[in-house]
Amino acid sequence: MAENGKLLGSSSEKYGAITIKADYRLAEQKLRVEILNAVNLLPLDSNGSSDPFVLVNLEPKHTFPAVEARSTQIKKNELNPLYDETFDFLVTRDQCRAPGACILLTVFDYDTLLSNDFEGEAFLALEHLPGLQGKETEENHLSNIPQTRLPLTHPQPKGDRILQILESRRSDREAAAFVKLRGQRARKSLETKH
Repeated sequence: MAENGKLLGSSSEKYGAITIKADYRLAEQKLRVEILNAVNLLPLDSNGSSDPFVLVNLEPKHTFPAVEARSTQIKKNELNPLYDETFDFLVTRDQCRAPGACILLTVFDYDTLLSNDFEGEAFLALEHLPGLQGKETEENHLSNIPQTRLPLTHPQPKGDRILQILESRRSDREAAAFVKLRGQRARKSLETKH
């Protein structure tokens, strides 16, 4: 699927990777995302493991205002969790074809008492997903959809020119919310500016 969709982010897998399948069901006006697994996650718990789960969002929010984030089950003491969980999002083809429309997959390590630890994130552009070109064929069954392996990345703590531009848009609430979220993730990031 990497050849059908645009992969945003680094090709390195130093934070692990996540494997998914995704397609659009035109007749049902439904985006289907199957979270298959994650591999080589970093151990973020003191016991040398993690309790990972995946948060699935459709972005940007102004394109998908009524779509709620979905979450996989928590996998206890796993660095290579198997999920095999499918999520359906009722969205239009035009929403999926909108500029910048993507799936944001965020992997967290569940913590009972403190805030969840950030493992990494991956983005998958929606514009070239199977089914968005209007072809209702057998390829639209998840068993026939190719798997996509996405490297997990961490945001750079400082120096992102795009974020600086968004920060300057003081009256734009959506830009402010996005910058705030990126800032929170950057603070939890293991990346350091060199």
